[in-house]
Amino acid sequence: MLLIFDWDGTLADSREHIVAAMQAAITSLQLPSRSDDHCAQMIGLGLRETAMQLFSCFYTNGVDQQDGIDEKGLTQFAECYSKHFVALKQHHGATQFFPGAIETLVQLKEQGHLLAVATGKSRRGLDRALSADNLVDLFVATRAADETASKPSPVMLEALLHETGMTPEQAVMIGDTSFDMQMAANIDMRRIAVSYGVHEVSVLEQYAPSLVIDRMDQLLQWSALD
Repeated sequence: MLLIFDWDGTLADSREHIVAAMQAAITSLQLPSRSDDHCAQMIGLGLRETAMQLFSCFYTNGVDQQDGIDEKGLTQFAECYSKHFVALKQHHGATQFFPGAIETLVQLKEQGHLLAVATGKSRRGLDRALSADNLVDLFVATRAADETASKPSPVMLEALLHETGMTPEQAVMIGDTSFDMQMAANIDMRRIAVSYGVHEVSVLEQYAPSLVIDRMDQLLQWSALD
């Protein structure tokens, strides 16, 4: 089976750093203020899509006459966010993964499953994380938002299926946001929701996940029965 994992909020406990980087970008670019919770709800989207969602009321027909959020502004937000996130990463060190996440991935691979990543991170950011944490060889394929399309578009999943030669029936998406659940639902791929991430379980359950887990290691029992 192909097990496709979201990264931030599912494997990596990175909410604090992501929100801090968003807020730093907002401050640096003198954009309208947004609450930490509002920023957190965007985790999982691509960076440009994040900016569009955060400032949608200021973004009309490609340009905003009041606050100047245009295509250039979206690019600036993505670049500024990335700069601040890298600085935070360098300051705080290695990625903080949720308890049992990496150990579970290793065991799932040993069981014969194929592992992949579908993330809202940029390709550069994902490659940096995989390399820094020595996880490159754990996954057979990965896709980032800036090389395909942002969630909830299923393009990332379709690309992973094509690369691995699997069908939607042979795969499952594991994630913590409605973006993950909707992305998988869009191509009738099974989905497993995690309860400890960004979006509330009540939101995730609207997309009829096959399972809701509270700990990553619960996937081991599920995979053995499936």
